[in-house]
Amino acid sequence: MKTYPNDGRTPVRLTFGDDLFMRRHRGFGSPVVCQFAWRLDQAVPRSTLVRLRDALADGALSRRVERSVIPGARARWSRSTHRPELMIREPALHEHEVLGWMRRLASTPLDPGRGAAWRLASAELVDGSGIVVLLLDHAIADGAAVVDAFERATSGQEPLSLPDRPSVVAALASDVRDSATQVAAVGGWLRTQSWRRDRSTTVRPTAVAESSAAIHGARPVPADWVVPMIIAECRTDDIRATAERHGGTLNSWFISFAASVAASAGVAHPGRPLRVALPVSVRPAADLRANLTRIAQVDLDLDEIASHDLVGTRARCKQAYAALGGASHEGGHRDPGSLLTLVQMLPDAVLRRLPRPPATTVLASNLGSMSEEFSSIGGVQARSIGILASQRENDLDELRAMGGALTAWATTAGERTTVTIAALDPHQVPDDATLGDLVTKAFADWGIEAQLW
Repeated sequence: MKTYPNDGRTPVRLTFGDDLFMRRHRGFGSPVVCQFAWRLDQAVPRSTLVRLRDALADGALSRRVERSVIPGARARWSRSTHRPELMIREPALHEHEVLGWMRRLASTPLDPGRGAAWRLASAELVDGSGIVVLLLDHAIADGAAVVDAFERATSGQEPLSLPDRPSVVAALASDVRDSATQVAAVGGWLRTQSWRRDRSTTVRPTAVAESSAAIHGARPVPADWVVPMIIAECRTDDIRATAERHGGTLNSWFISFAASVAASAGVAHPGRPLRVALPVSVRPAADLRANLTRIAQVDLDLDEIASHDLVGTRARCKQAYAALGGASHEGGHRDPGSLLTLVQMLPDAVLRRLPRPPATTVLASNLGSMSEEFSSIGGVQARSIGILASQRENDLDELRAMGGALTAWATTAGERTTVTIAALDPHQVPDDATLGDLVTKAFADWGIEAQLW
């Protein structure tokens, strides 16, 4: 895998994932916004937030998109000097207002094309505690990139900095080279596919997960519907002890937990496996690219989920992770690299005509145990850290296409593990209260005490 060193000269091209997130700013769905939220036992002073904002602004989050000038060449990232204003909420929040405040933050306009793609927000609660939220457009960073940027900002490490905008001549020459490389990669892949078709007379079907819409029937999404979301925190030791009793780990417990909520919500179908997407970071150290996440897919047995059989779930997940690691070494449809290169080269008008890929029923993203550098702000350790990704606005067509998916995120910060659940089926899960009941019951079934934000 080619890496992009922090030398200030090497062009950093948009990855396939970056490109998809940027197309959302051009009408392919709604832009995806990520939020990383730190809950602290005391409010964070403005001076601390200013220092954190300035340190982040010197790092890899400060980037802007430069469109290519040669057809076939990928767009590139360049350094942005934008220092966003702090978003400090006043007056103090009540505990029951935290989720609504975060939901409103998600509608904040962000523009990677202008280099204004992240914001830092904070609020004090009436009990004297505090919350800090890093809000960013998903196009500029995946979870691992955010963790790296934040750790560098809080620890005083050298930040990763994007190259400055190149001159017109340099940009033209670089785009010519990149276009040639892209065309060659796609041409080689197409020749390989043609050879395989000539050699094979057997068509091997690919398993496709059925969405809730396919199972239950597609129905209109209410125009005023708001995606339900629940954030819950609990003791990490409780989860680990429970997972061990059932033959699993914290990660396999989280995956099974998310799947059980989906099953209870009615977005799974009895007698059929439940497909779960598992994001996996493939980011090398000090790499400047924005999104470097691949997706492993696992089909879970609903009976195993219902019986809390983590032995089976853990084994299936291991197989999915292993298959993802070996996919790049195999031929055919399992090596999508050059196919994705081709898709990235397609203009918007052509891409709009392509069918949407089938959606998985559950996405379960576990960022794991956070470092001390990531878990503290101004020397104050966070009580818990929650993360989530959401559309800036409801795109009803996309929601219909996703057909009832459920998304889940988990982070562990010291003694507390935080789980965020969002449900995308307005008919099965119409509001926060319904989702809250499902999540609370799921924790109770596992015998784990949880506190909802």
